[in-house]
Amino acid sequence: MSRRPHTSGPSYSAILFALFLLPFTCACGIIDLGEDDQKEPKPGETTLLFLGSSYLNAYDVPDRVKGFSKGAGEEVFVRTRLIPGLYLDFFAQDNQTTTMLRERDWDFVVLQGGSQNAAYPAVSEHSTYLALLELHRKATELSPGTKVVYMMPWAFEDGMLWVEGRTETYEDMQLDLREKALKWAEELDLVVAPVGMAFYEVMTSWDPPQHYLHLSDWNHASYLGAYLAAATIYSTLFAQSITDVEYDWQVEQELARSLREVASTTVMDSLSLWRITP
Repeated sequence: MSRRPHTSGPSYSAILFALFLLPFTCACGIIDLGEDDQKEPKPGETTLLFLGSSYLNAYDVPDRVKGFSKGAGEEVFVRTRLIPGLYLDFFAQDNQTTTMLRERDWDFVVLQGGSQNAAYPAVSEHSTYLALLELHRKATELSPGTKVVYMMPWAFEDGMLWVEGRTETYEDMQLDLREKALKWAEELDLVVAPVGMAFYEVMTSWDPPQHYLHLSDWNHASYLGAYLAAATIYSTLFAQSITDVEYDWQVEQELARSLREVASTTVMDSLSLWRITP
């Protein structure tokens, strides 16, 4: 999921090293991030499987979803397969992923892929569409009744302007991601977790400082971005507002509430658009 670094801020190698260390600072493994100690879900728990990359790995977004669940009084069972640097086409052909899909009838399988290849598939060697097609097929065949959720990516903080000759701004890129997510969701029967549009609301309405929802590599989420992503995913899965859910994590209380409100409004105001059914 990496891309060319900018000349300002920490070196790209330093950023990648820090991102790889993040899971270990919370005593979790990269691939085992956010998993429960128990081997089987308890009766009544909602089962969640997250498949993706460092975009969910950084700041442990699945564990933030668990935090929201606890605050809302919901019981969840979480499994993850998160591998930095890989795209959804890897998971579509990965035997271990298939084994995990076969483990049980998951309530939700959450798929997170890259941003650039999703926004501009014509110039990417990694087909998000074909990966979603195959993962949806496997998930629904191996786990009948599961809902497959595509996490709409957030755009790079500076769009594609870092590439010579490209003119797409952050806003352009995010709207391109929105268009693709809605088109693919309709064609492949996916639920959309509109994380990218929650980011868009903050980025275009709050006048935030540089690297507010993004890290200084301009693409991975900051701790605020990870919190907002988790809030949006949780609101999508349970089709409920979480504005009043008491889970701030490491975010200042009033800011946490404002971010939860953005997530909730983004989801709840457009349930049919995102193909969310309560």
